[in-house]
Amino acid sequence: MEKDPTVVARLFQEREEENWRFRTFLRMTSCSRAKINAAAEHFAREAAARMDCLQCAACCKQTRPPVDATEIGRLAARLNITSDAFVERYVAENDFGERCIEEIPCPFLDGNRCTVYEDRPDPCRGYPYIGGAITEHMLDILERASTCPIIYEMLEKLKAHLGFDRYAP
Repeated sequence: MEKDPTVVARLFQEREEENWRFRTFLRMTSCSRAKINAAAEHFAREAAARMDCLQCAACCKQTRPPVDATEIGRLAARLNITSDAFVERYVAENDFGERCIEEIPCPFLDGNRCTVYEDRPDPCRGYPYIGGAITEHMLDILERASTCPIIYEMLEKLKAHLGFDRYAP
């Protein structure tokens, strides 16, 4: 398993076209969605068991998690400031009009550790979202696979498991 997020990003970029073909393959395969989702979750959990996220923290260094009013309030209380002050200092709108943490890397990252871990936003709590209907969220999976070694490993193992021919046009 490749654990270096820089290498993962490069490998993902090299396989970008292949990954789009895999997305199409998943839509066309006769394998049931339930079996695909179960296999993907199994491979992701296997990879997660081998990955120390504190050695990586690429998600915190490369993404801007959305935050809602509850999360803003929780983080503001943690920092002992008002919600308005928190929004002014740490929040911006992303391209979809969602409020999110403005800075990259995350301003709450110290080394590879989250300084607000107990109060972190829900998207951070759930990352890398390795359960559920993976086949229904392949665009998100492909986006995260370029950042997260766990998701990248899951994607590569799933390709092999399903017999995807990476060299077919």
